[in-house]
Amino acid sequence: MSEPPDSRSRPSIAERAARRERLEHDGRDRYGSLVRALQAGREVPLGTTREMPFQWHPVAWLMVRLALVAAALYVIGLVGWNWWRDQHVDTWSGPDMTVQSGQRLEGCLAANAQRDDLLPTWIRFDETVYVRSPRVRPMRAEGQPGATQYVESGYSQGRVRILLYEAPVADEQPQELILVIPPARGGTIFNPDPTCT
Repeated sequence: MSEPPDSRSRPSIAERAARRERLEHDGRDRYGSLVRALQAGREVPLGTTREMPFQWHPVAWLMVRLALVAAALYVIGLVGWNWWRDQHVDTWSGPDMTVQSGQRLEGCLAANAQRDDLLPTWIRFDETVYVRSPRVRPMRAEGQPGATQYVESGYSQGRVRILLYEAPVADEQPQELILVIPPARGGTIFNPDPTCT
């Protein structure tokens, strides 16, 4: 029987052992030669470990830059929105267009000292300026239109409505206004401020 063709080309176990013995005793360090070749001639100091420098992936730098740009745009947008809101005066829809509100009112320190992200700090109603107070009135039926215990004024701005604590008396201004955004268990009280015009 003839041997397979590739068995003739393979070295025998004895030949491989002799070759290994020759490489180990010829005075050359195979591993050291390999390391030197890979490092292009730079020797590795023994006993010390080389620290890898911290390197960011290019995509990580891109993500950090995008996050910084997004944060800057958010801050700029927030500051711009607050500035615009401070300068803006809203007119309420209702029987006439005399009711107005806003965040800042020139010469009205009580309103200008406050800040609210949802409600105005002052309302001009029936030629009187009402300023937001920290008090809240309880609300029946979650403030749904026509279902509360307070008098509807007829003025609204979106879902926000102005309610009167009691029915208006002829030639008298209401003693307080109540702002409600249904569904709500309470409404914010606005009191007249004679120092504001």
